[in-house]
Amino acid sequence: MGRSMPSFRQLIQIERLKWTEFKKEILTKKDKQAFDTIFENAKLYTQYLSNANRPVPIEPIMMGALFHNYKTLLKLSKEEDNVTEDSIKEELIGLERHKPLAKTLFDKTCERWRGLLYSLHKDDREQLLKMLVDCCNSLEGGEAKMIIDKDSESSISVFFFFCLVLWNQKLRNGIKDFTEKNAKTDLKLTDF
Repeated sequence: MGRSMPSFRQLIQIERLKWTEFKKEILTKKDKQAFDTIFENAKLYTQYLSNANRPVPIEPIMMGALFHNYKTLLKLSKEEDNVTEDSIKEELIGLERHKPLAKTLFDKTCERWRGLLYSLHKDDREQLLKMLVDCCNSLEGGEAKMIIDKDSESSISVFFFFCLVLWNQKLRNGIKDFTEKNAKTDLKLTDF
């Protein structure tokens, strides 16, 4: 007997093929490799992402890629050591007090990705929740309200993914600034 539904690993390949025209238009080889890395990073979480039960395959692929990037950025920024359920709960309490719209967005997002959250191992689940809390916490009231007010689920997903990309970029910029600052202070003329 054959399968009527492709596996999630097959869906990743199908989705990758759908984006080949986009990849062809990318100018540099380095950027094309980065494009391929997005799909490779998503493959790292195939067994978990298949539980996300999203009708549009690119959504869990993007979530997997963004989550992997987030974990990598946390390691580089050395912030990963203090991620626990208790620290996440404390952040959520602060979020509820100071940014109730962002807390609502966090709750809606957790509901949408419940299958993924329940399938992850404890450490990855804590890091994914931390990523969601950090993303929601970085939003100002107007941004969170705009996301929550959108009618369709796909609009919420697009806006939320954009916020995740923005948050990842902020982490990346912080690491880059820190690295550049330290490089400038540690270098001497004799080092050249």
